[in-house]
Amino acid sequence: MKRLVGPAGIRTLLAMGIALLVVFFYWAAVSLSKDYYVVSSPPGSVYSSEGDGLKVLFNYLDALDVPAYTLTSFEELPEDGTIVLAAARALDRSPTVAESRALAGWVEDGGRLVLAGHSAREVLRGARIGGGLMMAEEAAVAPRLPSMYADGVAEVLTGPERLLAEDAGWATHMKDGSGQILMSRAFGKGEVVWLSSLYPLSNEGLGEVDNARLATLLVASVRPVHFDEYHHGFVRGGGVWDRLGAGGRAASVLGFAALVLLLLAVSRRFGPAIEAADEPVARTGAYISSLAELYRKAGARSLALESVEEGLRLALVRRHGSEEAGLRAHPQAASLLDSSAELRRSDRITEDVFVTTARGLARARQEVEGLDG
Repeated sequence: MKRLVGPAGIRTLLAMGIALLVVFFYWAAVSLSKDYYVVSSPPGSVYSSEGDGLKVLFNYLDALDVPAYTLTSFEELPEDGTIVLAAARALDRSPTVAESRALAGWVEDGGRLVLAGHSAREVLRGARIGGGLMMAEEAAVAPRLPSMYADGVAEVLTGPERLLAEDAGWATHMKDGSGQILMSRAFGKGEVVWLSSLYPLSNEGLGEVDNARLATLLVASVRPVHFDEYHHGFVRGGGVWDRLGAGGRAASVLGFAALVLLLLAVSRRFGPAIEAADEPVARTGAYISSLAELYRKAGARSLALESVEEGLRLALVRRHGSEEAGLRAHPQAASLLDSSAELRRSDRITEDVFVTTARGLARARQEVEGLDG
C-alpha cells in the first residue's frame, strides 16, 4: 500500500475512511430513532410521561374509543378531523412558511385546529388570527358561555398563562380578570380553538376538577384526532437530511467543510499536477541500466557511473517535477551524486569503489521511485 499511494496518500485514505464510518453510524442512528427514541419528549407531546406531557390524554381517548393518531409528517395532511398542537415552549421543529400555509388552507377548507399554550401559535405563522399573551396566576374558572365546551363542565383548573384577543372575531368561552383562557373563532369553513395553557390537558392536570371533561370536548368533538408530533421533532419520512433538523444539517455542513480542509492540509501540493519531464524514448530506465552494464564490462567505469547518475536524476524529475526539488527532498541522493561525480573526475576508480558507488546510486533511485519496500 505504501508503494502505491505514499505516506500522504495513506493519511488521506484513512481520513476518508473515518469520515465515511462517522456518516454511516450517524445515518443508522437517525434511521432507528423512530423505534428507539432515547431523548426526553418536549412538553405537550403525547410521547411524554412527565407532568407536562399528553400521554395520559392520548390513552384516555383510546379508552373512550376515540380514534386518535400522531401526526409525524406534514407532506400530506389528514382529510378531515381535528389537529391538536400543545406547546408550552418554542417548538423543537420550527414550522416553515409552506407548512403554515398548508395548515391554514386545511383549516379554511373545513378542518379544525386546537392550540394549547401560547407557543402553539407558531404553527400558523403569518396567519391573521390575532391573540397575545400575558402571565397571571393559576386559577379555577367556570365557563362564561353556554357553548359545547360548557357541557358538563362546572370548573376548570388552569395554569398561569392568559390570552388577549386582539379583535372581535374571537368568542371567549372562559376567562378571568387577567385575560382569556379558552376562545375560538371561525377560519374560513373551519375553526381554530385556543386554550391558553396546556395544563388542563396535561398528565398532571387532566385529573383535576372537570379538566378531563373539557379536554374530551376540546379535542374530540370532531373526529378523528391527530396530535401534531411533527413540530415536536418526531419526524417520519423526508429522508435523513430532513430528519436531521436545522442543527443537524448545520453540523453536517461544518463537518464536510472540516473534511475538505483536512484533505487539503495533507495534500502534497496545490494546483494542477506537474507534467512528466520529456524523456527521449531511447533514454528509458531500462536503456540506461543496460548501457551502464555494457560500460562496466568494457571497463569504462566512469561512463558507467555517469549513466547510473543520469537514471537517478530522471527518477528525481519524474517524482518531484524538477531535479532541484528532488534533491531537496532526498539529500542522501544529492550526496551520492556529488561523490560519484568527484570519483569520475579522479579517473582512478577501483572495482570495489565502483561497485559500492553504483549500488548506492541504484538504491537511492529505488527509494525515489518508491520501490525500496
